[in-house]
Amino acid sequence: MNNNQDKQKDTLPIIKSLSTKNNVHTKKVRIWYAKLFLFSLLICAFFGVISEFMLSHTNIFLALVLILCLVCVSMIFDMIGIAVAASDIKPFLDKNYANNKNVKIAISLIKNADKVNSICGDVVGDVCSILSGAGGATICVILMSYNWGISSFITSIIISSLIASLNVLGKAIGKTYAMTNAHKIVLKVSKFLGLFVKFKIKK
Repeated sequence: MNNNQDKQKDTLPIIKSLSTKNNVHTKKVRIWYAKLFLFSLLICAFFGVISEFMLSHTNIFLALVLILCLVCVSMIFDMIGIAVAASDIKPFLDKNYANNKNVKIAISLIKNADKVNSICGDVVGDVCSILSGAGGATICVILMSYNWGISSFITSIIISSLIASLNVLGKAIGKTYAMTNAHKIVLKVSKFLGLFVKFKIKK
């Protein structure tokens, strides 16, 4: 009996420490979700205001250029998210990279691959896709104002289908490229972030 009681006493601190770690992890996850929601809200509002202003004060040609830009941005960010998620951290742990700031940023991105993928793919990528669809609706309105005798239903279906197909095609190409060139993409993104981010190298 005494042995069992001693074993229970020994395991109690371990159980308490594990529960404490789980609680801390749960709080961090909740805080991350809250930050993600606020960041998504700000990004949507920012891009929404810009696209609405530009589309309401432009012609069809400029509207098409804006939609293509949104599709490209969606493809690029989706590609970055896939590359970070697919990249292996081992090549970046080489001793030759010990004092390389860009490589340290790359390691940080890979360690937070789920967050990077959420921001790039779910936030920026999806927001751009939605806004490009809204741009298509604006083009439909402009076309209908010309009174060419074309049904608004057919026009909206054609334009929305074309934009959706462009988004799907762009993301498919980006994902294929990201899977085969994940290491290069992560390094390029890290170099770009290194121009703006101050990253302390731990000795």
